[in-house]
Amino acid sequence: MTDIKIEIINQLKDNYSYLLHNNNSLGIIVDPADDEKIINVLDSKKLKLECILITHHHSDHTSGALGLIKKFPNAQIYSPAELSSLKINNISNNSKVTTTLNEFEIFSAPGHTLDHVVLCDFKNKLLFVGDVLFRLGCGRVFEGTIDQMHDSLNKILNLSDDMKVYCGHEYTLNNLKFLEHVFKEDIILEKAKKQILQELEKNNRTIPFILGEEKKVNPFLNPNCQMSSEFKKDNSFSNLEFFRYLRKKKDNF
Repeated sequence: MTDIKIEIINQLKDNYSYLLHNNNSLGIIVDPADDEKIINVLDSKKLKLECILITHHHSDHTSGALGLIKKFPNAQIYSPAELSSLKINNISNNSKVTTTLNEFEIFSAPGHTLDHVVLCDFKNKLLFVGDVLFRLGCGRVFEGTIDQMHDSLNKILNLSDDMKVYCGHEYTLNNLKFLEHVFKEDIILEKAKKQILQELEKNNRTIPFILGEEKKVNPFLNPNCQMSSEFKKDNSFSNLEFFRYLRKKKDNF
């Protein structure tokens, strides 16, 4: 396992970008939105930018790329989508990106967008999921289908429990309120709530989270977690029908 440090950089209203480094000369950025904030962090750590990795084409995950490349013209961009006026290295399902720090395996995860990918560093147990998975929730289905989003979440569900998950937004409190609305007085959810409130008080964020723990409390991710099973049975839902019900209900919450 490599000694990788991950700096969480607040972006825009509730976005996160991530800086990976090991206190040497180079850093890696995931999903830049505000280049000025990112450059300030890089400069403060005396780091040059090795590369940018992008999970999907939405501007709140890409708009900082141009400013970063102007500052660090030798940096490479790895993206599943074309970026206006920027040269990219296209990544798609089963791509691999090798950096000076690590290796990312890429898998396609459509639903939120058609081009969405997830970045997996299996050696270091790191998972960058963009807007596919959130703590206690998942992304909206904008370009793809409910079936695609369900399949994408299943891919994440099947990864090892010890993966540390980094997502694109801080939506946890809203997701918690939604689950409390649907699954009233659930003991496991109450336990998760206490931990989340402690994390917010201590760090002002709930990211990252451990995938195995999330499987226990996120019905979007795991339709067979304890709070989901009885609900599905009572409503005679298949896993896909249950996911469709939750996602549409959340869209209107």
